[in-house]
Amino acid sequence: MTTVHEYSDKTVTSESAADAKIQLAFADDGAIAIIALNEPKLGNPMSPEMGDAFSATVKQLKEHDKLRAAIVRGAGKNFSVGGHRDMLSRLADPSMTSEARHNFMLSFYDRWLTLLEVPVPVIAAIEGDCIGVAPIFACASDISVADETANFQITFAAIGLYPGMAMSYLVPKLVGAQRATLLMVAGAPFSGREAAECGLVAKSAPRGTVHEEALKIARQIAANAAEVVRPLTLAFRAKRSELQPTLESDATRQAESYATQEFRDRIAKYLPKWYDNQPQFQMTKREKDLSI
Repeated sequence: MTTVHEYSDKTVTSESAADAKIQLAFADDGAIAIIALNEPKLGNPMSPEMGDAFSATVKQLKEHDKLRAAIVRGAGKNFSVGGHRDMLSRLADPSMTSEARHNFMLSFYDRWLTLLEVPVPVIAAIEGDCIGVAPIFACASDISVADETANFQITFAAIGLYPGMAMSYLVPKLVGAQRATLLMVAGAPFSGREAAECGLVAKSAPRGTVHEEALKIARQIAANAAEVVRPLTLAFRAKRSELQPTLESDATRQAESYATQEFRDRIAKYLPKWYDNQPQFQMTKREKDLSI
């Protein structure tokens, strides 16, 4: 569930909103939406449940007539540490079929790529960790701004998992094939400043100011003519039809990766790095029988 609040310059939350997977608030009398991935104790990992809340939020925004721009951010100190531990553990279970994995991933992509359906320019405000699949927000948002100290790393190869969410298409489109190979095949970590230098994000902001910078850009957009801003944004934005062949291929390749012992061995070492103090995941019978 997503909770909506009106506010002027600061995010307003309530007890129920604090528990929501996605927080939605508005600035400047509803002209600017601020969407927050909201599971900060775990670093805002991207799960199917959070994806459902995200897509529901996009649906709400389509009905918001006063909207002129949207900002996406992470609650707390990180943007997102990538795919949720429980989801990765579930997909590694040997009892899950290849078809179930394939369909699960296509559904997962669909939830998050509703980002491309937001009817106004989307600005990603990235700070802290932006790991694994989370840099999709840098790739698919209309404008991305990163804290100069943000920690990016596209970790798929390191955990034995083929990249998903059409990142193998979008990243080289932004940064070029050689830089994409450095970032995705070598898996080199890089800062927000380096992300701006290579073109993955539009610009970096001094430490601690990325949200102010994103709001400044949103207000610049909101002041312009909506009749021009909206169609021009759609002209620049990636199209789902353009991405679909890669998404289909990604789902197949990821299903293959999840079935390997190498993925299971690597993910067992990787997960504690991001979830040191969390209880161990135990798969339920329903999840073992999962087929989406």
